[in-house]
Amino acid sequence: MYMKQKKLTLKMPKGYSKSIHASVLLLTIFGLAMIISAKSNIHSLEAIGIIKVIIKEVGFIVASYLLMLFVARNFSWEKFRKLYVPIVYGTIGLLFLTMIFPAIGGARAWIRTPIGTIQPSEFVKVISILILAQSLGDRGNERTDLISLIKHPVLLVSFMGMFVLLAQSDLGSAVIIFVISLITVLSFSNPQLRKIQKWFLILFASGILLLFFVNSGPFINFLNSVDWPDSMKYMINRFTVSANPFLDRHDSGAQIFNGLAAFVSGGLTGVGYGKGFLKFSFIFAAESDSILAIIVEELGVIFGFLPIVLLYGVIIYQLMKYTFKVKLDKDKAVLVGTIAYFFIHFLLNVGGVTALIPLTGIPLLFISAGGSSRLAVMVAIGLCQNVIARYNTPTRNQKQNSGDMT
Repeated sequence: MYMKQKKLTLKMPKGYSKSIHASVLLLTIFGLAMIISAKSNIHSLEAIGIIKVIIKEVGFIVASYLLMLFVARNFSWEKFRKLYVPIVYGTIGLLFLTMIFPAIGGARAWIRTPIGTIQPSEFVKVISILILAQSLGDRGNERTDLISLIKHPVLLVSFMGMFVLLAQSDLGSAVIIFVISLITVLSFSNPQLRKIQKWFLILFASGILLLFFVNSGPFINFLNSVDWPDSMKYMINRFTVSANPFLDRHDSGAQIFNGLAAFVSGGLTGVGYGKGFLKFSFIFAAESDSILAIIVEELGVIFGFLPIVLLYGVIIYQLMKYTFKVKLDKDKAVLVGTIAYFFIHFLLNVGGVTALIPLTGIPLLFISAGGSSRLAVMVAIGLCQNVIARYNTPTRNQKQNSGDMT
């Protein structure tokens, strides 16, 4: 008697969220179109240059979609528990590997390969959610004392976050890792964690308030009065530049200044797709960190920025809706952590491009070019679709509600 083999399929698991799936695909297609436009500058006007851009980005999109599909269909907490050590410490190994490569723009956050660069800190954002969910989400831990409960995940996530901040000089990614972790901890119902959740909430609220203070005169004067180590001066300069990019608009403030000029040029309806002028060497990283400036210049606020906000809103609303439905703390942590992932990325990217906060080099998820960020966010989407599918599948839902699933 022959065993029935599983067939390879490109179908999403039964019970997945179609609205999230559609929003992700629309954002991805929109992003691809804008990346092509952003790269159509004086350095790549030739047809062969555009073709290379399309092939590269489509390759990343296909790879990330297949990875999302695999995770959505195959992830389980039991499998993750078995692979926990190689996944977590493999990620740490990749972080250390960045140290052998030269800095790019002041940060040492990338691993260079023949086919492109890898940014391990992008994957740390998702791994942090899984570490916290796996370590703090078991109901059997309710009687464990607080220190024993949080020691491993907090030390591990803190180490990775501080490594990204101090060794890699990547302020933006470090902030995201810590904010995601803070918000994820707030999702657990363990009575032991309630003792620290209020302090985590205060810390998060203080961080949000600090964002509105970083461009103030007193704070900038304080930064300028301190003799910072050379490794920190790169990050400190971003604070001083964002406070007033007009003081040095031809050098360190050029990227922010020209990004603001793109917003003014585009207005409500834009100058037309592909007709933007400032992408012609006036905006650094036009296809990645500053792609929002290109979008608004060419499509305007109405046809460029607003659709992004609406599609992000659909994804976050659906994730939030299921956050109140799922029963397992582990699953809830994945949804809450992913909401934080999207929110803080959007806040830092939009705030940085518009000079409301320091420019952090954070990509606009699904829109910006970049293989690592695209792969990481699609893994997060796959995890969320897995959680939603298990909730919406009756037979599995019964097991979930009874607490039998691990």
